[in-house]
Amino acid sequence: MSIEREQLFAIIKQRLPDNVSFIEEIADVLDISYDAMYRRLKGKTVLSFSEAIQLAKYYKVSLNSLYDVEKEENLFVLKRCSDNSFDGLANFFNVIAASATIFSKFKTPDLLYAAKEIPIYYLPENSLYTKFKLFILSNVHADKEVVNNYRSLKDFHPPMHLLTSVNTFRKAFKNATTTEIWSDTTINSTLYQIYYFYELKMIDKEDALQLCLELQQIIEEVENQSVNEYVEGYPSKKYELYYNKLINLNNTVFFRSENIQTLIVPYTTLSYLRIEDEKTCKEIEQYFKKQLQFSKKISGKAEVERQLFFTSMYEKLDQLKKQIEVKSLISFM
Repeated sequence: MSIEREQLFAIIKQRLPDNVSFIEEIADVLDISYDAMYRRLKGKTVLSFSEAIQLAKYYKVSLNSLYDVEKEENLFVLKRCSDNSFDGLANFFNVIAASATIFSKFKTPDLLYAAKEIPIYYLPENSLYTKFKLFILSNVHADKEVVNNYRSLKDFHPPMHLLTSVNTFRKAFKNATTTEIWSDTTINSTLYQIYYFYELKMIDKEDALQLCLELQQIIEEVENQSVNEYVEGYPSKKYELYYNKLINLNNTVFFRSENIQTLIVPYTTLSYLRIEDEKTCKEIEQYFKKQLQFSKKISGKAEVERQLFFTSMYEKLDQLKKQIEVKSLISFM
């Protein structure tokens, strides 16, 4: 297994930041001493097949590629599903945050996001809006018995470890240069969610209007980022915002750096496919470039286009607030 071991180690080295010790990193993953890892690296001790499998799983390396049996139509994909519990939700946030953190260690971490909905990493800390989004996830995806425990937003109390996971998730995404593509409908899903649960009397008028206010603050944060062209609170991290009305967006997340690339493709709200295949990532990178060509950059100097776009967002918010107010006035009928 000498050749395969060397190929495996070579692939892993390419995926590690320059400032990370290869021996220390692999020793930690295998839970062995540095000396034991050094012997494996030099071939003095055999790297067992189970250890190779463990490393391949951890670093998403296809063992087929080591034995030259990959076919062009085959693809190594990690499928990640979260269960309908608070622990499952927390795991969802923790796993993606870990991916974002790995990329933040490289010199040029970069994030591309095709925002069908408002990116979930905009969840504010200690906010009703964050509680509401977790409430939706718990209701929409949980079993009927679980849903019955949370008949209203006021009855919903997410545990501290879940809120901690959300905060870790949000901070992890702040450490990369970010390019987002939004459309006219990116805000719509959240607006519909607020009004839908308000109509069902699962949130009251006061909370519905507070959610509108906090959503407006998120949109204002995005607008400020687009004006300043850096991630809020992180002036060293460049931010670009594009407006697209031609191509359907699907919440695809694409991480890239000088060493590795990762594509995250959601297929349900809490389930996604993670792809690190080099050829596929190159294709996705080209597709994102094509999307950007058919989009209009509204960050930076594009003042008129940006103002038109965000004015439309604020108008939709105002319309929702008026609907909530009107429904409250006629609720006796």
